Amino acid sequence: MTKTKPGRIIPREVLFGNPERTQPLISPDATRLAYLSPVDGVLNAWVGSVGGDDFQPVTEDHERGIRLYFWAEDDRHILYLQDAGGDENWRLYSVDP
Repeated sequence: MTKTKPGRIIPREVLFGNPERTQPLISPDATRLAYLSPVDGVLNAWVGSVGGDDFQPVTEDHERGIRLYFWAEDDRHILYLQDAGGDENWRLYSVDP
């Protein structure tokens, strides 16, 4: 039987940390792109022009981060769900980027 050397341990941040960018969504009119990306270590929604480099955060969460968001059918608003402090009472928020 061949013994194998123990491999490097994958850092927890790689497995459980926030991604650089995730969940890209194109607006219904196909002119803007939104995605989730950290701001000071907390996931927030960012919006910019499709193919552009004008992306800016449009939410200001500093605690739990945004996990679920989508474009409203009006091509204008980002809607996202969030609970307060883990109370599981989900609320729907709207932001006009």
